[in-house]
Amino acid sequence: MSWGSHTNPPSLYQVLGVSKSDSCTDIKKAYFKLARTHHPDKGGDPERFKEISRANEILSDEKKRHMYDSFGVTDDQPDMSPGMQGMQGMPAGFSFPFEVNLNDLFGGMFGNPPMNQKEPQRKGKKPAPAVQSIMITLEQFYMGHKFEININRQSFCLPCEHTGAISKEICKTCRGQGSVSQMVQLGNFTMHTTGPCTDCQGKGQRILEYCSACAATGYCTVKRTLTVTVIPGTKPEEVFIFPEVCSDQPTYERPGDAHIIIKEDINDPAFTLFKRVGDALQHLETNVTISLSESLMGCVVTIESHPGHEEGLFVKIPAGSFHGDTYCLTGYGMPLPGHIGKHGDLYLHLQVDVKPMERKLVATKGREALAPLFEDKVRTFTCEEDAIQTELYLYKKN
Repeated sequence: MSWGSHTNPPSLYQVLGVSKSDSCTDIKKAYFKLARTHHPDKGGDPERFKEISRANEILSDEKKRHMYDSFGVTDDQPDMSPGMQGMQGMPAGFSFPFEVNLNDLFGGMFGNPPMNQKEPQRKGKKPAPAVQSIMITLEQFYMGHKFEININRQSFCLPCEHTGAISKEICKTCRGQGSVSQMVQLGNFTMHTTGPCTDCQGKGQRILEYCSACAATGYCTVKRTLTVTVIPGTKPEEVFIFPEVCSDQPTYERPGDAHIIIKEDINDPAFTLFKRVGDALQHLETNVTISLSESLMGCVVTIESHPGHEEGLFVKIPAGSFHGDTYCLTGYGMPLPGHIGKHGDLYLHLQVDVKPMERKLVATKGREALAPLFEDKVRTFTCEEDAIQTELYLYKKN
């Protein structure tokens, strides 16, 4: 049914597609039929579902339905009791024009809310999201990864409208008000005080039949599976958002979202060898340690644990490479999301580890071997030979 053709808002009967002559059972059936289509868990419009639920709540309750049919209002209005007659200290036949409540006079100091003042509880739109961090390896960031998270969410029970009861009746003791009044004698005055009804625990209704679908809890367990797909080259701290998959809460209009955050697994050894760098973390960098001999002569090194080369990545270091040099291998970094086949770069930072044997060889035979190449390039001195200090030793910091 479309409401666009109506100049005025549709009546509650039009919302459910029923007539005023239909019974409460017919109204319930119409509600369940619409709820299966318009419930948010089924892909329906949350505002439309709220409208349907509100119409059902009023029309399936005899007292609320009577008030709606008679006065066109949808909120319960407490019955106004007649004024107290012949109150002590007043002339006979004197009638109070209003009812006096101790809490109205003394600001609620007697523990009960002021009579006839029920503040409607305003619901929040949506609770804060539930956040879960998932650790994945460098290889999973490089190759891409897919995993599933199984959750059990608590959803409002449709058959009982989250009340835990299939059928209820208005409490006869308090006439649906949830509170009862009594007379209290204070000196020469007789005052009227209000307290919660003990027969219905202040709810104004008594349960006749509990809901078996939710075991009278008002909630049903719904199993859901969240699928997280990490594409190759995804950056750490990426947040995957799953809207409104958390449990229903009575204080909020809609269930909360789930946020899944992807993080680097600190227990993965690859993250101790490689570091992601660059504006989009598209590059990799690692340290390579070589000896002095390898630095002078050149060598082939094996880069272990590279996520794209399970057998190892073999790289030739040129002769004459020294400590602090950085070499770049283009296209051996992380995959670029959205660019199939393209990768960032790999940076190799050289560290030269001089072994004692190599130091000894350089100090002896090495000088003779290098003299023809470098002797004419060594700085000269103008002082006398005996003025040169030669008593020095190799100092190593602890």
